[in-house]
Amino acid sequence: MSTPAIEAARPARPWIVAATLCILAAGALWFIQQAARQYSVYDAASYGDLWPRRAGFIPHMAGGLVAISTGLIQLWLGATRRTGSLHRNLGRVYLGGVAVGSAGAFYLALTIEPKYFAYAAGLFGLSTAWVLTTGMAYAAIRKRAIERHREWMIRSYTLTFAFVLFRLMDQLLIHWHVAPDDQIDAMTAWACWSVPLLVVEPLLQLRKSRRGALH
Repeated sequence: MSTPAIEAARPARPWIVAATLCILAAGALWFIQQAARQYSVYDAASYGDLWPRRAGFIPHMAGGLVAISTGLIQLWLGATRRTGSLHRNLGRVYLGGVAVGSAGAFYLALTIEPKYFAYAAGLFGLSTAWVLTTGMAYAAIRKRAIERHREWMIRSYTLTFAFVLFRLMDQLLIHWHVAPDDQIDAMTAWACWSVPLLVVEPLLQLRKSRRGALH
């Protein structure tokens, strides 16, 4: 599962890995507390407007939580080069979480009221990008392209974490009254995943160019 060029690549600095994972873990815990915990009570009062579409929302939320938690562990295992059986098994769990979560998201995007089209389009775009990046990560590891797999997994987890960023950005912008709530929802449905990808992609390419200069 290795090539000389790949194995020659230096692992990320431990403090950068630790700091990044701590920030992501804190965000995931905040999301569970603020957004997901209320849905553990299965009734119309807890689900609100989502109750009629709970057949899509529950898989979406459950799959997303699985992907967020397992993906965080996967990032740590990959960054520290611990790519044994635990990494492979958790990778399958992560794939399952993305598959279930994205299926629920597609359902939600396609069944939302037409007046929320911009919001639905953002959710559909996120779900599509989520499936494609995760699929590319899987295809890369099947070909033993380890470094490409790592890069696609970073993109995939960036999109997984978009659900946390959506809730954080949405709450802040609504609290600050920067625009009507429905406009904020529509904007955030796009910004929560497109902006992080615009930040992550140059970092990946810079890392690749620096690595290439060493060989």
